[in-house]
Amino acid sequence: MMKSLIVALMTSITSACMVLPETDKSAVYHCAVSTELKVLKVVNITEGDTSFYEWQDEMISVITMPASAIISASYVAINNVIHIGERAIVCS
Repeated sequence: MMKSLIVALMTSITSACMVLPETDKSAVYHCAVSTELKVLKVVNITEGDTSFYEWQDEMISVITMPASAIISASYVAINNVIHIGERAIVCS
């Protein structure tokens, strides 16, 4: 019972759109900073995959988008605070 529940949960998580952190390529630095600024990006994991019905992707993304957005936004916020602090110390 527990094994099938875990498999169903993992399948539903990986079969829709997700929000993932990505390095901001537009940032230009004039001093040596070791951390990079991050931004959020929406990614469709099932793009080009024909094994799922289209309506399943839309229904499951209602759950996975907010959940992955909360987790990724937390990571991006912490990373960017560290980056801004490091940039203020190193570049001053």
